[in-house]
Amino acid sequence: MIQKQISLPEELDQKIRERAKLLQASEERVIRELIEQGLQTKPVSLGESLRQLATLGIKGPGDLSQNIDKYLYEEDAGE
Repeated sequence: MIQKQISLPEELDQKIRERAKLLQASEERVIRELIEQGLQTKPVSLGESLRQLATLGIKGPGDLSQNIDKYLYEEDAGE
């Protein structure tokens, strides 16, 4: 095996410790399995992500392209 040194945020380290405890496995094994699972997942392109989003049928305001700054930067009146 090849050793690699990485830095993890504390929150991620905690999640790994919890999963290792739950599975009664070493943290090293949990990390290897998570990396392997992640590498088996097919990456999705930005275009494909947008196509998947479009299939949800979510409707936005009809004037979004004309008033994008209003929707992005003005505070919601309901807050």
